[in-house]
Amino acid sequence: MAVAVKRVSVWCALVVGAVEIRLRQWFPALAWFLYGVGDRRALMSELQRLEQDPEFAAEWRAALDEEVRQMQFNCAVEKLLRELLDEGGADG
Repeated sequence: MAVAVKRVSVWCALVVGAVEIRLRQWFPALAWFLYGVGDRRALMSELQRLEQDPEFAAEWRAALDEEVRQMQFNCAVEKLLRELLDEGGADG
């Protein structure tokens, strides 16, 4: 019985090792398939344009700043609403 269990455990270890090797071989292709080539090319071209075009870089930074301000505003409003609702629930 112990020999059979040992054989099964060795077999399982070999199978897991083989699966690991296959996953390591196929992971780059899987990642490439999931994330796509077009997205990488678009990101790379935008990065190159940011580095080469000062006007575009300034516009991009301004848009990013605006998005950050909007996100901070939304978080502040949510926090205020939570505090008001918590105070209203405690009073009632």
